[in-house]
Amino acid sequence: MLLAKEDRSMVPSAFDDISYNLCKRRDDVLMMSADLAHYVDLYKVTKDMPDQYVEVGMAEQNLVGVAAGLAKAGFTPITTTFGSYASRRCFDQMVICMGTSKNTGICIGFTPGITSPAPIHHQGTEDLGMLRAVPHATVIDAMDVTDFAQALDVACDTPGLVYMRGHRGATPSWLDPKSFKFELGKTYTLRTGSGVGVISCGHASQWAVEASDVLADEGFDHSLLHVPTIKPVNEQEIVDYCFAHDQIVTIENHQISTGLGGLVSEITSKVGRGPRITRIGVPDSWAVGGSVGHVRQHLGLDTPTLVKRIKEGV
Repeated sequence: MLLAKEDRSMVPSAFDDISYNLCKRRDDVLMMSADLAHYVDLYKVTKDMPDQYVEVGMAEQNLVGVAAGLAKAGFTPITTTFGSYASRRCFDQMVICMGTSKNTGICIGFTPGITSPAPIHHQGTEDLGMLRAVPHATVIDAMDVTDFAQALDVACDTPGLVYMRGHRGATPSWLDPKSFKFELGKTYTLRTGSGVGVISCGHASQWAVEASDVLADEGFDHSLLHVPTIKPVNEQEIVDYCFAHDQIVTIENHQISTGLGGLVSEITSKVGRGPRITRIGVPDSWAVGGSVGHVRQHLGLDTPTLVKRIKEGV
């Protein structure tokens, strides 16, 4: 399922191809933007398929409201903007206009968490928790281009509000498309073992694989579980995985409150007497601006620090 190190690669402007191919297959799909099309790699659709592209201008809240109206008219709207805008500026519209409807409405938040080079105002590190609290919402945090493309296909046939974290620019291809198949709610074991169980999602699954590769080379016994669907999730799969280990470490590109670590803790607490859980992510502080590598190092999310923290369980 996980490609060998030598087979992993970067796919340039992946969303441009994903969106174009999706619109070619489905004439009900409308790609939508609030003056950020080229900042999320929307080129081909805007140029070659103008009838399947809607531009509302620099008005993110209006973007979601218009999308909800188009959904009622029988279209499948996919709104695209930065994750910080999608969650903070459009939250009320997502809840009321899309969240209370059974019509499919998809919102993709790009540069999620600490993947934006800008500081506080562009860092959306609380979106998964916010959207997880919306009744009946679907929340997806894909790991790579394979995961993302397949999840978007599924999202187009999922009723109600779907919030996805997006991948723009050069996107990694680490999952084997021949063996990986995205299913809503399913979890995926990327490395088997006992010892410490590592659970991750989204961009942080890339970081977890990097750390896992180092741990494997050092002979440190561990396993790795990727959880692309934050809601709904197969709780029994989470329980079975967690209770097969004495120590669990969650890694996420999100605040350690309300995100993946919170989800895993909530699920295991229903059973009780579970493993010790260490949550690694963005702490209760604002992250610095800069490259992803710089921010990761500042927050203790770089590979050497993750390796150390997984070993020590702290």
